[in-house]
Amino acid sequence: MDPNDVEMRRRTVLRSVPMGAAALALGAVTHEGVAAAAGRPSPEDLREALGHKVLFPGDKRYDEERAAFNTLVQHHPKAIVLAESSQDVETAVRIVAALGWPIAVQATGHGIGLPADGALLINMRKLNGVSVDPRAGTARVQGGAKWGDVVAAAAPLGLAPPAGTTSHVGATGYMSGGGVSFIGRAYGYAADRVRAVELVTPDGRRRHLSPHDEPGLFWAVRGGKSNFGAITSFDIDLLPKSHVYAGELTFPVESAAEVFTAYVAWTATVSDEMTSLVSFTRYPDTPEVPPQQRGKLVLGIKVVHIGARADADRELRPLRAQRPITDSVAEVPIARMDTVFQGPTEPGAIVSSSGLIRRLDARGTEALLRAVGPDAELSPGSVEIRQLGGRFAHRPATPNAIGHRDALFALFFANPAPTPDRVEPLEREQRALLARVGPLLTGGRLPNFLGTEDTTPAAVSSGYEPADWERLLRIKRSVDPRNLFRINHNIR
Repeated sequence: MDPNDVEMRRRTVLRSVPMGAAALALGAVTHEGVAAAAGRPSPEDLREALGHKVLFPGDKRYDEERAAFNTLVQHHPKAIVLAESSQDVETAVRIVAALGWPIAVQATGHGIGLPADGALLINMRKLNGVSVDPRAGTARVQGGAKWGDVVAAAAPLGLAPPAGTTSHVGATGYMSGGGVSFIGRAYGYAADRVRAVELVTPDGRRRHLSPHDEPGLFWAVRGGKSNFGAITSFDIDLLPKSHVYAGELTFPVESAAEVFTAYVAWTATVSDEMTSLVSFTRYPDTPEVPPQQRGKLVLGIKVVHIGARADADRELRPLRAQRPITDSVAEVPIARMDTVFQGPTEPGAIVSSSGLIRRLDARGTEALLRAVGPDAELSPGSVEIRQLGGRFAHRPATPNAIGHRDALFALFFANPAPTPDRVEPLEREQRALLARVGPLLTGGRLPNFLGTEDTTPAAVSSGYEPADWERLLRIKRSVDPRNLFRINHNIR
């Protein structure tokens, strides 16, 4: 076919696909233009409009591009669009909305809750640009960028993004689910630092959101994840910081109970410049694990202090008095923050669950130790208790949908499932653990920590405060009445 004919065909398809949200909501879409030029809308319209950026089952890279980071989620979409621009996303959403397919959005696939079976999967990994404005101290981050991309652009300029414990995670999914930053006690959630968002809504329109432009939708997408459309970029504050004082102290199993008790007491004394988490990590007894860790439990305390080294050393003195077997706390350039947390960089099957703890007194600390400490018979994996409070507890000047800010700790369970038959037993084990520590929990969760089991309306709603949940439902009904964006922790 002549290239001019291909381009004319592409433009005809794009012009003829309707954009009206009301028409889509009522199912009253008319396709006379499409019928006249190209027949009724069909999946092939995607190929006509986007060419090589579209993959269907059986295409060469289909299996590679549908893969999620958490391999418990196996996507089998009707089509994949490898978006390279906001226009690609607009085009894909407009066509698929006319077809009535559900829509999933993925960058890395760390946090997606459901398989994109029978859907369009918009794979954002190629839409990964980052531009930094050093004078304003901001970055514009495209929808498929990882935090590693943001760190690489910002760190040479002496600026730090509010990333989490690994830079391998997609920045957009992390931000839109809140974003528990490694410097969050001083600067709050990543969602608190967002200035503007570019969003393609289910009607195929590209919208620019800010405190002044569509403020209701701007509120919703900062916490509501991918329920309202595809985020193609966002603008976020960077922090004037080139180095932090950070690292890990590890302790033997024999002193784990004593050290954990001391840690909980210590968290009540530290400044907001200190962000920390404690983990009970149980290593499997397998050849892949270093001999000194094989089959053992290790308690680790990871810390990040954004102030002067002398202040950090002073605040760490009580923990160091507990005689750690290793102490890697040192000055760390922002560009090397991954060396502190060493999050997984390779896909795998992970069963996870979470909860929030409002406070831990002596009785609560003992109860948590009995459930997850050295005497508990648990499967290989980790139990993390992250200290919140500080700026995490404050709503930002421009509010967002992240609530439960009175919690002082976030509890997170993660267990690798080496074989498929281990998934169900691990899910049962985690449910039993949550029931055991239930009296300590608020009943709420953070959106970013909703796991693959947390997809029921009751589970998803626990990620939000009741009034916020009702507001999210109203906005969802207005923006996505057919619930096309439902391959997620769905607000429905």
